[in-house]
Formats: sequence, structure tokens, C-alpha cells
Amino acid sequence: MTQWLDSLSRVANTQGTVWPSGSVPEWMCGAFRRRSISFANGLTDTDTRVFWIQSGALTIDLRLPLEYEQKAEPENKADYEGWYAHSIWRNKLLDWQGGVSSLSENRWPEPAELRRVGNCMMEFAPSGAYVEDRRLMNSVPGLLAGLEFVSEEDLNTGSKRSVQGALIIAGDHIGGVLKTSENDVITDVGECVQDDFIVRHSRDIHRVGQAMFSRLFEADDGEFIFDARQPDYLTLLAGQKAWLFRIDTLVHDFQFAPNTSQPESAERWFQQFRATLGRYLRRVM
Repeated sequence: MTQWLDSLSRVANTQGTVWPSGSVPEWMCGAFRRRSISFANGLTDTDTRVFWIQSGALTIDLRLPLEYEQKAEPENKADYEGWYAHSIWRNKLLDWQGGVSSLSENRWPEPAELRRVGNCMMEFAPSGAYVEDRRLMNSVPGLLAGLEFVSEEDLNTGSKRSVQGALIIAGDHIGGVLKTSENDVITDVGECVQDDFIVRHSRDIHRVGQAMFSRLFEADDGEFIFDARQPDYLTLLAGQKAWLFRIDTLVHDFQFAPNTSQPESAERWFQQFRATLGRYLRRVM
């Protein structure tokens, strides 16, 4: 395991769980990939690549065209959507505020009505304009960490600047957003391969296949430091820089589960008719 990931896991284990007030329900946390979006006009999109990474009160969202189309137009980032925001869960509706986005306008202004059955999380627009089918990619317990960028310090010169972005680790999946300029917002989604996170999808297709940590922090490795005098923050030492994060969520062994609860009567019904209900069952993502 890389030092940065090992140190973050160690902090989560020794300092105990950090869970934000006003958080989303636990069943909403994790890494999801959209399977489809269906609109009121009767049309459905199953091709756009959409990823949603959720911690207790932070959301990272990435929306990309088919990979061959992105490769053909790698600089056409205007419609490659990436953002993070604070999640607001109120009256069984999920809304978002703050954060940063690659878009100059909010293309998804409605809050979300959400319900999860098994690994399928359905998102309904209250107006009835669309419904999205998202699938949980996690299947086993693991680290859940939601961190919001605060500042970046050059350890050689002592200069410090505020930065905007978020880093969410959900088991074997990761999402990262970092505003690097007025016109560019890095948005990467990756998965763990041999104890390191590799970029699998990004607004910048040239980042795909590379180590996510090194591309995001411009260092081969790093270490997370917890200071009891600042219990709401973590510092990442990486190369010649120190990055300060606000802790949104930190759970060493979060129970990601592809199944959801059901009453005994529903389980009996399934077992009674399993011969036909289970004929072609498989896990779909």
C-alpha cells in the first residue's frame, strides 16, 4: 500500500469515525456508475459515462461522452462535466450548494428524490423530467474518506494559497476534483490497482491510466498528518508542498453493501418463487 493511503487509513483507524451532521443516509454513500437516464419524452441514454462518488456530505460528479468520442476531441472540455459540491439532505430530497464546477451554468437545477433497492439507486427529478438508474460499484467494506481542499503551501518558500476541490475515497474507488485555474477544473475518477489508485475516467483523457495521486499532487507519494490541535483538518505532505483538508467524513471500515433491507414477507415471497424470479439473476453495474 502506498504511504499516503496507508497513513490516511491509519488516521481513520486511530482517531475514530468522523461523520458530518446533516449527512446523507448511509445507503447513499459510495461510488456509483449510471446505467441509464430516461426522459419524459420517452427517450433513454445508456451511453454517457456518469460517475457519482458520495461521502457523508460531499458529492463528486463526472459526466463524459463515449471514450472514442473523447479521444477524437480531447480538448473539447466544455461538455465534459465535472464538479464537487456540499450535499444538502432535507425533507428526503438531495440538493447541492457551493463547491466548484467545470460548467458556467447549473445544468441540473432540480433536487433529487432518491431510493435504493439492492445495488440500484434511482434518482427522480421532482418535476418528472427524468429518472436516472445508478449502480453501486462497491461490494465489500472499506475506507470512506471525504476531504475538502482548503489550502496549498510551498514548503520551500512558505507561500500559501487557497484552493478549491475535494477528494473522496470509497473503498476501491476514488474521485478527485481540483480547480487549477479560472477555466479548468480537474475531475478524475479512479480505482485501486495493486494498492494504488489509477485514473480510469477524466475530463482530461491524457490522465487516464496514470497514478491519480502523482497527477493530482505532483509527487510520487505523501503522508497524511493529523494534529489534535486542529481536529477538523488533515495535512497532506507531498513532495515540496503541504495540502490542508477539511475532514467531511472519515470511516475506517465503512459497510458498503450491494443489498438493502426488506421485510420478512418480501424474502418469503422471493424464496417461494425463486425458480422463476432467479432464473437469470446477475449483478449489474
